[in-house]
This record gives sequence, C-alpha cells and structure tokens, in this order.
Amino acid sequence: MKAVFLDLVGTLVKGKSMEPFEGAVERFNSLKSKKRICIITNNTTDTPDGLRKKLKKAGFDLDGVVLLSPLTVLKEVLKGVKGKIYCIGSDAVVSTIRDAGKEISEDAEAVVVGLDLSLTYEKLTRATNLILNGAEFIGLHSNRLFLMEPGRVGPSVGATLSFLEYATSKKPRIIGKPEKEFYRTGLYLLGVEPEDVVVVGDDPISEVNAPQSIGMRAIFVKSGKYRECPDFAKPYRIYDSFMDIDWDNL
Repeated sequence: MKAVFLDLVGTLVKGKSMEPFEGAVERFNSLKSKKRICIITNNTTDTPDGLRKKLKKAGFDLDGVVLLSPLTVLKEVLKGVKGKIYCIGSDAVVSTIRDAGKEISEDAEAVVVGLDLSLTYEKLTRATNLILNGAEFIGLHSNRLFLMEPGRVGPSVGATLSFLEYATSKKPRIIGKPEKEFYRTGLYLLGVEPEDVVVVGDDPISEVNAPQSIGMRAIFVKSGKYRECPDFAKPYRIYDSFMDIDWDNL
C-alpha cells in the first residue's frame, strides 16, 4: 500500500462544521508521515482552497496532501462547455464557474447542479426548461445523502439530479464521486496504480463499490451516514471509525 484516499465528512470530520472526530487529527498526521494521501470529498459548498484553510485550522497537516473535490474537476470540464451557465449550487460553485471565465445566466447553454441549501421550485423549474431546450446537464456528484451533523442527514445533490432527470428524461454528466474518472484523477495526481491504494469512507456506493470497481481496496467506516454496511457493498475491511483502522495489518 503506497497511498490512502480518505473521505472527509463522516470519516475525518463530523459534518459541515469540519469539526474533526476525536483523535482524527493525530491519526491523520501520523499516517501522512508514512503514506501519500488524497482527501476525496464531494463537498460543493466550499472551494478546495477554503476547505484546506478550515482543515489546517483544525490541525490537519496538509503539506503534500492532494485535496480532490468536484470543484477541482469542474474547472477543467467547463473548458469544453460553450456559452453561459445556469447554476444550482452554493457560492463556492458560483465562484468556481466565474473563475473558469464563464458567465452565469438564467438563459444558458449548460446547467450545473451542486448542493444548494436554498433550493426552490423556481430554480428547479428554470433548470428543467433549459435542459428540455437542449442545455448540457452537469451534476457535480450524485450522493443521495450528506451528513449535516452527527445523527442528522439531508438530501444531497443526487436527490436534486433525480428530480431533474425524471422531469426531463435527460441523464446528467456526473463529475464527482462515485464516477470512475474522479478516482482516476486522484490516481494520476498521486502517481499511483489502483492496486497500490486503500480508500476509506462512510458511503457504500461512492467510497466502496465505486473504487473497488477499478481495482482499489475499500474500507467502510461506521462513523458517518450509515451505521452498518449495506449488503450490496462488499468492502475489503469494516471498522467503527478511521481511528480504529489497524494500518500495520491491512
């Protein structure tokens, strides 16, 4: 094992507050001294730079650590998108789109969907009509749930995409987890092969089945959205938390 891909919320931190689980900072910093690390997150409410600042403030040593999010990938994807963008998402998504040199408009040639905590029926209606009229349909990821805080989850981007897909009969292009290309991007950035990597996460779809489909090993932890691993996922190992993983005997 040369590298570790670590999910963020539900694995290292408790929720959107980015408060670390007890002992997570120490275990992370110790692991970083031995292995290459890529933090993988479907967070679309913070920019990658904003996330790094929050995690460093919490005590995580991120020197040499790759942080991969859908917004990292979005900048590259938008280079191939012509015209204006309609955005359902956070300020972080908006700023990423503008940083990529794209104009945001209600009359657009592409629809980008991330997590929007102020989602309205009007936004969904606007997006539906644009997609029906031929706009490109891009989803930042397809998670069903996100961990708001310990013991409380909310409907995530996948729920919004399902609404729009059902309304329009159009499938979105997904650029975050659980897409294989997302994981391949992380492999490229770390310069490792799938068989050299262990993925740790709390989502049986995004962080177990997806990476294992391209030859990575996956560890499921019970500290996040799911208290038990569903039968449809077959992880390499199961632990109560990131802090309980026995790295010397994997």
